[in-house]
Amino acid sequence: MSPGGTVMSTKKRRRKWSPAQKLRIVLEALQSDGKLAAICRREGLSPNMVYQWRKQLLASAEAVFTLKRKSGQDPKVEKLESQNQRMKNVIAEITAENLDLKKTLSD
Repeated sequence: MSPGGTVMSTKKRRRKWSPAQKLRIVLEALQSDGKLAAICRREGLSPNMVYQWRKQLLASAEAVFTLKRKSGQDPKVEKLESQNQRMKNVIAEITAENLDLKKTLSD
């Protein structure tokens, strides 16, 4: 307690930054040359936080491109798979005809 009997709170509340806000700030810092201090003053955060966000963004940037490749198959693979399925269907049809012919000849 202070001498006057009032309690002074110096505890600041932490701000929660949304992913969109973090991305906007990091991209702005990457695009501007040497204006990080001005951006941090305007946004009310430390440069260390921006450096940490930038490190996270750059570390996960490769995943953006690798995820895209995994979700959509290579066109060559898709073509070969469809061709393989067609051939399996033809073999099944010929095998069924062969069995029918064997039944009629054995009777």
